Amino acid sequence: METHQILTILLTVLFLMLGGAYIIYIYDAFRRTKQRFLLPLSVGFFLLITGGALPVLVYTLAAANQVFMILAVILQIGGITAIFYSTVR
Repeated sequence: METHQILTILLTVLFLMLGGAYIIYIYDAFRRTKQRFLLPLSVGFFLLITGGALPVLVYTLAAANQVFMILAVILQIGGITAIFYSTVR
């Protein structure tokens, strides 16, 4: 594995960890406040973070496939939609 691939994987893991911490923080806020909009907000961020990391991991692991790219975009669209829904509702 080349240096840039290792760095890409490490940065993607860091991205997933930070995103996961953010999602946990939002869910914890939901448990304390019972504000219903926080649930779709956390789901939206989960989809957005997963969809953002998926193409990077697939490309880095040399398994680039159009299906994964389409899945990543669908996850990102779902995430943005859930975030939008939670904020305008």
